[in-house]
Amino acid sequence: MSEHRSIVKRYFREVECWAWCDICKEMIQMKLDKEEIQNGLELGIYTKELKHINPYPDSDDPDDRSVEEHTIYVYIDDKYNVTGVKSFFGDSPTIQTLGQKVEGAEVRIPIVVKDVPEMSVHLGMITQEQYKVLKICDGMNTLEQVAEIAQKSVDEIEEMMEQLRDKGLVKVIRRT
Repeated sequence: MSEHRSIVKRYFREVECWAWCDICKEMIQMKLDKEEIQNGLELGIYTKELKHINPYPDSDDPDDRSVEEHTIYVYIDDKYNVTGVKSFFGDSPTIQTLGQKVEGAEVRIPIVVKDVPEMSVHLGMITQEQYKVLKICDGMNTLEQVAEIAQKSVDEIEEMMEQLRDKGLVKVIRRT
């Protein structure tokens, strides 16, 4: 996640947030209905996808691609806090984009390999925390980013990935 902090204002029925877009180099404003967030949480993390272009491009920079449509993903927890932001061109971030976040290191990307219904938590097959982390393992986050978004240590996430891998629910792809 960028060193820029997201801003969140909570109102009675709405959440207004500003999240940093690494492509625009601007804070992007979003107004979200609290009910939409609660319905999207499903015991986990709510993800808001917003396609946009930079409203204030740098006219002096010929290489500024921010005028092209790109996507920002904002991860929001059950307290309406922004726990992660991701900016990318296209439908999903590339391995190269993810790899830039962890320069010179092996990139580990956890991916859910089996659909897990919410009922799995109620039946005690997985914990609520494991379900929340599975929602973040969307193929667009490295293991370190999953830890950051879930607000857990990398060691906790690695241990959880091992448990979920043993249950046949997740696979960790390694790229150099």
